[in-house]
Amino acid sequence: MLRTIIAALSLSLSLYAPLYARGAAVVLQYHHVDVGTPAITSITPTDFAAQLEYLDDANFSILPLSQITDALKSGLALPSATIAITFDDAYSSIYTEAYPLLKKKKFPFTIFVATNLVGSSSHYLNWQQLAEMADNGALIANHTRSHLHLLRKKADESNEEWRQRIGEEISGAQIEIDKHLGESPRLFAYPYGEYNQDVLALVASLGYEGFGQQSGAAGADSDFLALPRFPLAGNYAGLAAFKTKVNTLPMPIRGASIESLLEPGNLRPELVLNFTEGKWRTGELTCYGPGGKMDIAALDSTTFRVLPVMDVPIGRSRYNCTMPANEPRRYFWYSQPWIRKKDDGSWYAEP
Repeated sequence: MLRTIIAALSLSLSLYAPLYARGAAVVLQYHHVDVGTPAITSITPTDFAAQLEYLDDANFSILPLSQITDALKSGLALPSATIAITFDDAYSSIYTEAYPLLKKKKFPFTIFVATNLVGSSSHYLNWQQLAEMADNGALIANHTRSHLHLLRKKADESNEEWRQRIGEEISGAQIEIDKHLGESPRLFAYPYGEYNQDVLALVASLGYEGFGQQSGAAGADSDFLALPRFPLAGNYAGLAAFKTKVNTLPMPIRGASIESLLEPGNLRPELVLNFTEGKWRTGELTCYGPGGKMDIAALDSTTFRVLPVMDVPIGRSRYNCTMPANEPRRYFWYSQPWIRKKDDGSWYAEP
């Protein structure tokens, strides 16, 4: 009888618990922790230390990235304020500036490495440094061999040849990581945060969970081939904004993988958000994109169309949508990345 009551209570709680109670986490993304490096990918050591202090003082749960993804995929509960810390590109300042602070606080973290860059110069980590950090809370994960643009095909390259080349980039990097550091969880970060449906399908076929560079929190209903991370660098690394971001929750929308690579002529892509059933504050849903605040049209009580106010620029851009949660000072956050080629169909250059 008692077992029946407990089972019924558990079912009741699961039916009426908020979406985010099923599991949610915020993944942070860093590159350089340094001064004098490009501002667009850098946070100063002072600002990084202040962020760690806030996480510590506010009793956030800093967990290994693989533990978080395993819990989310399994539908297991996570602490209400769960964070993962990640770094891309294996810059040397991760070891000299970030690692001592993380080690002191015993915070786990993940480094996504492009293996051809490891040990290639003093600007990058070497395998000895990576091994030391792996022994002290770091998970070393896959960022390809050469940090290439995954979407870009070579001249006269067939789809099959492209899949072979990109597959070797990813699998080759994993072989190097496993050889130097032992077998690592199959976690993958897209170079430049760029992916499309073909790339997602390839990453899925190789058995990875994928991470982008679009903002937002991750939840049980997230696309595990394109999990969001909050980039923290330059103008986006301030402590006030950081406090908002680490307290965000995944937008309660029904999952749908949207093609991020725009077709020629599709310069103002519309975004449709289909909310799950719940007492959400959809009247306070706000979205921003190129040109600023965007118009939102309600199609019915749970479906909303986000309307752009100007063309998306050539290159990478995003629509960012937020909505107040039912907890004080917490917001739901969702970001949709877009990739637009030049008008002649050629690829843009990196700044």
